[in-house]
Amino acid sequence: MTDVEIRDGAQPESEDEDDPVRRYERVLSIAHEHVGGPQIPGASVSTIRRLLVGEPVGYGPYHRDDVDATIQAVINAEDAIMWRDRNGRRRLVPTRDEDLRELIGHENAQEYPTTALIQQAARHIDDLEASDA
Repeated sequence: MTDVEIRDGAQPESEDEDDPVRRYERVLSIAHEHVGGPQIPGASVSTIRRLLVGEPVGYGPYHRDDVDATIQAVINAEDAIMWRDRNGRRRLVPTRDEDLRELIGHENAQEYPTTALIQQAARHIDDLEASDA
């Protein structure tokens, strides 16, 4: 897990807002909750922002810059991958085996599957399996 700091000058409104580890876990949790079922795998960045920042009104517990930095930290730590769906929306999928398998299954079901995305997800599964050995 990567350290994520609250941006300079921000005054936390709650204990959760002052906890970068909790924010990191919430981003991953939201991404995981949006995998499986009839939906496209992964949470869109706009959904994560809406749930954590409360955009466009800003009623959520976090600042947008902090959430965006956390999303980037999750990707940098390889705890999730970011991909674009057919509508061009950026989606975050955790690198848990079951989540990546859902993504691969979804992509394989498309008329024109994105081979690079399937390979990227499969590499993460292979890396995780190799580290478990």
